[in-house]
Parts: sequence; C-alpha cells; structure tokens
Amino acid sequence: MNIDLLYSAVDLVRASGHQSNAREAAFLRTYPILLATARLPSDGAVETLLRTASLVYAWMPGHLHLDMSQLDKAATALAMASGEAPLIAAEVIEPIAGCLGSLIGAAKVLHLANPAVFPLWDARVERFRLRDQPSSYHMSQTRNYLTFIQEVQEVAAHPLFLTFHHEYCTAYQARLQRLHIPAYPLTETRVIESAAAELAGQ
Repeated sequence: MNIDLLYSAVDLVRASGHQSNAREAAFLRTYPILLATARLPSDGAVETLLRTASLVYAWMPGHLHLDMSQLDKAATALAMASGEAPLIAAEVIEPIAGCLGSLIGAAKVLHLANPAVFPLWDARVERFRLRDQPSSYHMSQTRNYLTFIQEVQEVAAHPLFLTFHHEYCTAYQARLQRLHIPAYPLTETRVIESAAAELAGQ
C-alpha cells in the first residue's frame, strides 16, 4: 500500500450517494457503539474477551465458535493487546484466532479492543493490497495480518498522512451525514483500512 494510491479513496467516499446497503449502513451506524461497549469495565479478562467476541460476531456473517480449552490464553492475549504499551506479535494474535477459529475474527476483536493499534482486516482489504484474491490459507496466516499492520504503520508515518487523514475524515463525515448517521471520529488505522476497503470495492 502507498498513500498516493489510498488518496483516490477520498474521491470515492465524496462521490458516495445517499444510499447504502443495509449491512453496510448497520455497520456504519453501530461502529462507535461497538467500540464504546468493548471498552466498558468488566469483571475480568475472560469476560472482556467474551463480550468483545460477541460484539464482533454480531456483525460478522459467521457464527461465534469458542474453543473453551483456549479461552484463558486468548483472554490473556487480549489483555496484552489492550494496554498502554500493547504487544503486536503472533503470541498475542494466535491465541485469540485459535480460540475463535478465525484470524479475521481475531483481527476484529483486537480492533475493538485497541482501535488505534490493530486495524480491521479481511479478504477485501487483502485483495486490494495483493492485487489478487487471497486464498483461505493466506487469510489464516498470522504473518499476513502482521504484514498489513506494518504497512498501515508505514502509511501513517508518511509526511502527507495528516493531510490525507483530514481529507478522508471530512469526506467520511459527509457520507455519514448523507446517511443520517451521527458523526464520529476515526483512528489512523481505521482510516487506512477503510480507504483500502473502499478501493477494493471498485
């Protein structure tokens, strides 16, 4: 990914009309509520994991499955990803993916837990990044999500990123207004992932 290519997503968002498919509109409307709910205090790490996973699978097309034998490890990993100095490594991602049986689901759980650090990730984003349809095997490999996180960090460090961030967020807020959805802020990682998803949908 590079910022010059992502910049074209600004025009796509600006040009989006007053209509949106029901699933997309539901996600746009509920996204800030999902984030806020994921951050509510809990009675422990396991409860936090269960609540966050339940929120994720409320909008994912699949059903929530849990490997109870990996629940404690996954909860500990999520806590490591949620602190002020989160660990971005396979040892955090893989226990959550193993518990859920899905790396995509794990990425979404991590995003709700720490949206400033962990981007959303799915086949659509990878199709944009690779310029090819990713295989199921590709989407099950932690290293590929870590590569995406690294590329997101590189884009965010670009000298032109602040300008891109402002223009994309302005266009995004206008889209929300057209859809009669209250405005809400986007993290840097969410802006980059969202722009990639927009371009993948062309």
